[in-house]
Amino acid sequence: MLPPAARFGSGRLSRRHTLMLMLALEILVVGAYNAERYRRPGISVDVPATRGHVIV
Repeated sequence: MLPPAARFGSGRLSRRHTLMLMLALEILVVGAYNAERYRRPGISVDVPATRGHVIV
């Protein structure tokens, strides 16, 4: 027989599942925060004011 926390339809989450959900939520929050701060390395080039001119 299944333990009370593992029965279907019991409507309760076990402590293990609650911890896993909290960890997943933390990963999403920290990932979203770091995605906003992260700037990809590269060279910024200004667009010429005169149309048709290019930077070579």
